[in-house]
Amino acid sequence: MKKAKKIISSLNKLLIVNHKTEKIFLNALDEVDNIVLKNFFRVSSYERNQFIKSIDFLIREKGGIPTYPQGVFDSNNLLSLNLSEIISTKDEQFLFTEIGRMQVIDIEKYQKALNKFDFPEEIEKLLEGQKNTIVKSLYSIEVHKDLFAKNIVSF
Repeated sequence: MKKAKKIISSLNKLLIVNHKTEKIFLNALDEVDNIVLKNFFRVSSYERNQFIKSIDFLIREKGGIPTYPQGVFDSNNLLSLNLSEIISTKDEQFLFTEIGRMQVIDIEKYQKALNKFDFPEEIEKLLEGQKNTIVKSLYSIEVHKDLFAKNIVSF
């Protein structure tokens, strides 16, 4: 019983991480005009939504109650700088650097959860897969930064 509570607690922390990040990506999607940026944020928010659904299911399966952030929050406050301000500068390099920084923080949170607790194999595989998807998004961010740097794509 104690182990199940620890699993649920760890999963709820990752649920909140993904929920907040999804909201940031959805807000960014609404604020950018460039189709490449819109597609990036659309795909990224969709991935996080799928993570949320999977984690929510696991929590319920373990007899827990999923914990979502309470009330309305300004997702831009989650960044050191206001994402809206970054988008308004039209500095693609800086925007992708900040998004990459967010992704690295989320990867670290996944790794911390995986290191801290011995999850059942099924859950560990799922969380490793989600973490690896976020890692792969870092490669995508670098490709996008290069495209914008070479003026192949612009705001």
